[in-house]
Amino acid sequence: MNAGAGSERERIIQVATRLFADLGFDGTNGVMIAEAAGVDTATLLEKTGGTLELYHEVMRRAHLLEQAMLEDAVESVRLTKEGLHALADTYLDFHLAHPQVARLWLHRWVGDAAGSADLESAYERPLTDLVADAMRPLASLGVDIDYMLWTLVWATTGFVTYGVPNHGDRPTPWRGTTSLPHGHRDSLTPPEIARFRSHLHLLIDRVLQAPGPDRPAAS
Repeated sequence: MNAGAGSERERIIQVATRLFADLGFDGTNGVMIAEAAGVDTATLLEKTGGTLELYHEVMRRAHLLEQAMLEDAVESVRLTKEGLHALADTYLDFHLAHPQVARLWLHRWVGDAAGSADLESAYERPLTDLVADAMRPLASLGVDIDYMLWTLVWATTGFVTYGVPNHGDRPTPWRGTTSLPHGHRDSLTPPEIARFRSHLHLLIDRVLQAPGPDRPAAS
């Protein structure tokens, strides 16, 4: 493959990532991707194999990005409250920097691409297990680590995709906000991000506590 062909394929993948994140797989077709990438549909098919193959490549790349982040974070995490705060910060910062990852998964959560491969088992479950194993030593008895992690994931996904519907200091009705990508994320100001980050830390503090003599770790 020459450099021009490689860059053309990469441009198609980048355009498809944006469209799949904005509209979902079911709301995006090959003609839309080809037009946005400045190629014809025959070229799209030649370079990527088709819309479904392109979608799987987009999801694979999103997974590899998140996997690399989590593996690095877990490898260096300190088994303290502050260490878990740092892990949550890393997760939040990643999704603020790569909002397409959360948006791609959010579409799947509501039934998008139902006929595609079982990416949840292949991608989501291993990452959940990776982080759960790291957090388990700090969980007090009775804490469901899976649900704790899913709570953090659900909250973070909602925050980075839907944002905070505020208008100045006054809450804006949810139905009064505009659709992605131009509406909700403009509410993610530095003060709002700091406020949400503090909430994640508090959630961790209240649920995951370092085991002591009267607080055995979860098995």
